[in-house]
Amino acid sequence: MNRKIIITGTTCTGKTTLGKKLAKVYSIKQVDLDDFHFLPNWVEKEDKVFVDDVRKELKTLDKWIVTGSYQTLLKDTVWQEASLIIWLDYPLNLILRRYFIRTYRRVFLKEKCCGENYESLTRTFSKESLFFWIFKTYWHRKRRMHNWKENLFSHKKWIVLTKPIEERRLKELL
Repeated sequence: MNRKIIITGTTCTGKTTLGKKLAKVYSIKQVDLDDFHFLPNWVEKEDKVFVDDVRKELKTLDKWIVTGSYQTLLKDTVWQEASLIIWLDYPLNLILRRYFIRTYRRVFLKEKCCGENYESLTRTFSKESLFFWIFKTYWHRKRRMHNWKENLFSHKKWIVLTKPIEERRLKELL
C-alpha cells in the first residue's frame, strides 16, 4: 500500500503524538512540520524555503507520515502526494485542556518543542501565544477542512476522528 499520510488538525489536537505512534507501528518515518518551520529562537523560515525543505525531505522517502498544519502552504505539494488524510477534528474544550497541559510541560518542565525551541511564560502570555492562536484559527480551519474534504481533496481517502478514543480504531482503518 502507498503510505503517504498527512495528520492534520488545529493546534493542540495531538497530531505529532499520533504521528509518532503510527510511525512506530508501521515503521514509517514521521516528518513533523513544526520542526521544519521553526529555526532556533522561534525564527520562522520563509514560506518558500519551508516548502522546499519539506519537499526535499519527502523526496527521499517512499512512505511517510507528515504531521502538522501549514495546510495552505502545502496544498499544492504535499497534499497532492498524500494517499490518506487523517483529520483530528476535536472539540474546542478538549483542545484547550490539552493546551494547558502542554504549556505546563513545556514552560515548567522545560520540554523542547518545534525543533530546538522552548516555550516561556513570556511567550505564553504574548501576542504569539498558542492560546490566542487557537481562537484565531479554530473555526476557520474547521471550515477549510470540511471544504477540502468535500471538494478540493474529495478524491483522497479521509479518516476524520472526532474523539481521541477513535485513534484506537486506526489500525483497522489503515
